[in-house]
Amino acid sequence: MKRVIALGVIAIGVFATWFMARPARQSALGGAQVTVAVATPSPDWHAEHPDTALEARLQAIVSGAPGRYSIAAKHLGNGSTARVNSDASIPLLSVVKLPVAVVVLDGVDHGRWSLSTPITLLGLDMHPRGRLGDRFPRGGGPVSLYALLDAMTTRSDNTAADALMRLVGGPLAVTEWLERHGIRDLRVDRTERSLGNDWYGLPPGADTMGSAEEIRELRARVPGAVHDSAARAMLLDPRDTGTAEACVQLLERLWGGDLLSVAMTDTLKSILGRCRTAPHRLPALLPKGTPVARKTGTGGISSGVAVAINDVGVIRLPNGDEVAIAVLVGEPRGSVHRAERLIARVARSVFDAWSTGDSTGSP
Repeated sequence: MKRVIALGVIAIGVFATWFMARPARQSALGGAQVTVAVATPSPDWHAEHPDTALEARLQAIVSGAPGRYSIAAKHLGNGSTARVNSDASIPLLSVVKLPVAVVVLDGVDHGRWSLSTPITLLGLDMHPRGRLGDRFPRGGGPVSLYALLDAMTTRSDNTAADALMRLVGGPLAVTEWLERHGIRDLRVDRTERSLGNDWYGLPPGADTMGSAEEIRELRARVPGAVHDSAARAMLLDPRDTGTAEACVQLLERLWGGDLLSVAMTDTLKSILGRCRTAPHRLPALLPKGTPVARKTGTGGISSGVAVAINDVGVIRLPNGDEVAIAVLVGEPRGSVHRAERLIARVARSVFDAWSTGDSTGSP
């Protein structure tokens, strides 16, 4: 009996030590915060449980479909996972704007700038498509950091992305930040403008940083054969690529509060929840009103082959639990709609599998 009591006392002591060491969190509405100088608990609180039945269903969805696939999903409540080629590298395209947003908000957390910091757009930031390119074809402003962040994330504005990449020190600074935080297999190597120039086949030095209209005209003069060759080369280019596994890891750590302050985490979650691009991907087949916070990536099409069609994000299940999911489709043939339908089917399969009871994955 004494041994039982002693073990109980030890268990209570261990729980109390853990509870007191938990970092206090501040609500998005500005509640009081108590600072405790301890490390944030690992987001891998739940042991992983591979859901082999779900993985088989996802494999069946992509089987025979033209293209390359990298798929990963993780239940952020109980640790269930489903993966299909999750370590395959696929061109990320505008999915890179998600880590860019995280690095920008990390700068806010460290006092380097604020959400209201005015940013003047430069000629090298401008793109031939998008509201900012139309409004400031040769650069201008200023535009608040938050407005750029919102445009980059909700509308995938390339001008906003390049201005923010310039702010944080360039594309490689984003990759280095990710690696310092233990997130690998997510490469950010070029600005959106440089990536676009490479896809069109512009030779180095051809872009003289003119207006948005001049860039459009310059790209339009590229011979078709040169453009097709450049587009094919991009399919094999290791730059600006990533895996579904790394995307889910980034989302899991972001949602777990491991990368940003509570305020900046909530800010980014809110912006991602208002994504307006490519509605026929992750949310398309989910029950109406299902909350989905996400970032898309879409490549150009040359000779009937797209660079990639992507969507990554977090889906909320009916019971309030959340699922981080990434579906990257490289080199899809045929219509964009076909690739988008595949992404939607993957999302619905994950939603259905993990919305029924307390799934902990297959044994």
